[in-house]
Amino acid sequence: LAWGLWEQTSGMAANTDELTRSRMNRRGGLQAITPAEGMELFDAAVRTGQAQLVPAKLDLASLRTRATDGGGVPPLLRGLVRAGRQTAHAASVGDQGKALSERLAALPAAEQAELLLDVVRDQVAAVLGHSATFRIDADQGLFEVGFDSLTSIELRNRLRDLTERKLPPHLVFDHPTAASLAGYLHRLVCGEQAALPVAGPVAVSV
Repeated sequence: LAWGLWEQTSGMAANTDELTRSRMNRRGGLQAITPAEGMELFDAAVRTGQAQLVPAKLDLASLRTRATDGGGVPPLLRGLVRAGRQTAHAASVGDQGKALSERLAALPAAEQAELLLDVVRDQVAAVLGHSATFRIDADQGLFEVGFDSLTSIELRNRLRDLTERKLPPHLVFDHPTAASLAGYLHRLVCGEQAALPVAGPVAVSV
């Protein structure tokens, strides 16, 4: 049994201080289990005959509220709370797309590529429910960090709205890293400018 948060701090939950409890529930969605509730969950788990279960007290109401308000939902609970996940950026996405196109137009090719990589990383973090400080490695596989078919579509939709370009449903499957995605968007949005060579130091003999 993979237990959720316990209210008590003795027995199997000994040495569980507030820092540990907040770390276990840093993305929300869990409530503390009282000893009485824990015994009920234990009895229910034994009766199922299942080999592996997660006895936990879920706070789905607060998660639905967060999702509706545009907050992230922990990946493990997304099958239970889906309402509102697509609305997180709907209100301002038009302005964001316009701002992105204007910023790209004012940059040389190398800086365009860096900006688009940052955009992809930001959207990956948002889809996975991480904070804005989360950064996936450019060449790390998206499916290695928790992506599935549903979150792949959500990422495609976010990038489609930000770039104001039509993107294929299988985008993330064809470009399963942040670097690959950013490169594809660079070619799509910036066209020939994306293929221009980057200026570097030149040796001159005198």
